[in-house]
Amino acid sequence: MLTSIATLALFGILLLMLETILPGMIAGTLGTLSLLAAVWLAMTAEELSQWSGAQRASLVIGIVVSAAAILLVWLRWFAVKFFRRGFTLDTSIDATAEPGLQAAPGAQGVALTELRPLGRAEIAGQRYEVRCQTGHLPAGTPVEVVTSEFGSLVVRAISV
Repeated sequence: MLTSIATLALFGILLLMLETILPGMIAGTLGTLSLLAAVWLAMTAEELSQWSGAQRASLVIGIVVSAAAILLVWLRWFAVKFFRRGFTLDTSIDATAEPGLQAAPGAQGVALTELRPLGRAEIAGQRYEVRCQTGHLPAGTPVEVVTSEFGSLVVRAISV
């Protein structure tokens, strides 16, 4: 009976370790059920009826503490390092971020595409993604920058 209890406990620990690698909660659920079955067998097995309550409690505490210690060691030193190697960047990238939008409010340009309400416009010699403040403007309409928001410029039509 002790071999059955030990087998269930080890199987449960292995399944809980496997849960850190496999998604889906199936391995974790089966591992938890296996550990609970080992604890239940340790407390109710007929072959262990000659053991005192303190001895059975010691066996149960040993199963639970051993499982917790093994899983904590696994999570701390092995599982985290395994995942860190696969999903983190070890080298730095020598690049700079793209500069922000350079067109200041009041800058003027011309709509290159229809703005319905999004499109492209050339302002001060640069092409920008723009959003029309009034909803729709045909291509070729002179525009003026009102403000910039969320990575695009807000423009309105100006009369020439």
